[in-house]
Amino acid sequence: MSAGHSNNRRGIGPQCGSDDVFSRRMRRHQSWYRDRVLCVPYGTGPWKRSRTCYGNMLTGESANTGLNFLTPGIFALAKQRIAEGPGAEPFRLLRNMLSSQPMCFNLFGELALDLDNAAELVQALWRTSAIRVTCIRFDWAPAPAAEYLDDGTAFDAFIEYETDEGRMGFTGIETKLRERFSPKEYDGKKYRRWMTKDAPWRTDAGGQVSRTSHNQLWRDHLLAWAMLRHPDSRYTEGRLTVVYHPGDRRGRNVIGGYRGLLRDEATFSAFDLATVVAAWKPLVGKWLSRFEQRYLTLESSENTEGR
Repeated sequence: MSAGHSNNRRGIGPQCGSDDVFSRRMRRHQSWYRDRVLCVPYGTGPWKRSRTCYGNMLTGESANTGLNFLTPGIFALAKQRIAEGPGAEPFRLLRNMLSSQPMCFNLFGELALDLDNAAELVQALWRTSAIRVTCIRFDWAPAPAAEYLDDGTAFDAFIEYETDEGRMGFTGIETKLRERFSPKEYDGKKYRRWMTKDAPWRTDAGGQVSRTSHNQLWRDHLLAWAMLRHPDSRYTEGRLTVVYHPGDRRGRNVIGGYRGLLRDEATFSAFDLATVVAAWKPLVGKWLSRFEQRYLTLESSENTEGR
């Protein structure tokens, strides 16, 4: 459906016929949330120059008031990250309700705004000895890039903390809502130099880690490992964590397959969103209930008729 001249595009709105089952369900839920909770018209996407209407896209007016985010503070964080330069994609971040990028801000943004209380949430989820969170960044990678992977790989969110022994630790986070893991294969010396004898991968997995099904997770994990093994590293503990939707069976299978390549999971973890919410719900306020409504209570939109 092409964009029309109407400023009153309401209802569930156009969907995408090529979606798989889970993507179709998530797109419809985001479309429902826009229409019934935010009460605003749908826009065009998924790219800036797209002229196709989708129910999960916000208009520029709605995007500019921060409606893709659960709180004004999270919206301010997103704008700040855009102003910092490459990494965040402004159109996707501000207007695409089906993207994992705004979801990442919606899940971790309030932690970044309240570092004093963030350590309790880090402890609850990762069972670390963190007593103080020192910073939370979005779309972040260590610098200089040439001393790590030097390929643009970055964490969707990065949490740095101090342990009860005064040491530094971190969690690099990869978030997925319904997107596939990148199918492109990267390999070569700049990656293999980190496949040391004490690395967490099985010795017989060297030929499998770079394959299409595992490549993105391998590179994300390599980045975390490189941060631990860098000669000037300040970290005594660290990990890659994947956060994904519990309804995403394909993503869960990819994560399960990748886990089979590891001999040691001390530097790798994965949680579905329902597990994160359950761990944090006793500790935080209303924003998490809004997060749950937006991303997890899909039954709310199941029997809604489109218009």
